[in-house]
Amino acid sequence: MFNSQQLSTTQAYSAYTSEPQLTVDNTRGYNRVVSFSDGSEQSYQLPQCRSSKRISVFGLGHGGALSAICMAALGHKVIGVDLDQRRINALNQGRTFSDESGLPELLARISSFHNLVATDDGFNAIKRTDSSLICVNDDIERDSATSIEKLKALCEQIGMSLRYKDHYHNLVFCQPIDAKILHTVLIPTLESQSGKKACQAFGISAFQGSKNINRTIRDFYQPSQLTIQFLDKQSCQLTEQLFSGFRASVRRISW
Repeated sequence: MFNSQQLSTTQAYSAYTSEPQLTVDNTRGYNRVVSFSDGSEQSYQLPQCRSSKRISVFGLGHGGALSAICMAALGHKVIGVDLDQRRINALNQGRTFSDESGLPELLARISSFHNLVATDDGFNAIKRTDSSLICVNDDIERDSATSIEKLKALCEQIGMSLRYKDHYHNLVFCQPIDAKILHTVLIPTLESQSGKKACQAFGISAFQGSKNINRTIRDFYQPSQLTIQFLDKQSCQLTEQLFSGFRASVRRISW
């Protein structure tokens, strides 16, 4: 059972009640028409979640917050991880720094689910989940040296957490990862810090949508295609399961 109280940095949920208010029309099947009291409206497909997963999301910038909220709205149990206490407090209080239209209202809508919590405790987040979405490069060029160093630093922390985990864990990068960087930087870092082997104790994959899946609610829920890069078959299968119910073709690329 998901128990947010065991995470030391979590705070009690509080309702996010700012205007405009949200109503959802479910009469159109998969199409969820979201209307606001100021007369604006947006629509997107909300996929049907076939089974609830335990997911941690590392990085609560725009892309990470959107991914965490959208996954929780599907019924998954989500732990968001960030070092910025302002982002942690905001999410736990039903707020988000993201300016994405409809995201605060969607967050308010799911507050009663109690399946989304934020923390700075990455160790427990890894321990209590089966897959991790890594969303840490919102604000920098993804192929830059800064981006690579940021991913390496995070892999060092995750690797230390994996050292004390008994079960297979799937790491999912929410951006394309160059095979050379994967094999010369990320995998050696994870293996040296965890003392375990990739494809055995943990899997690695990366995904991207045909649109920029981390930017809008509609793009997240309605990609025409999902491209999954994967290191082993188990990581590919687990990543696909996170997006089960999405009406999108899947393109699989082995590293």
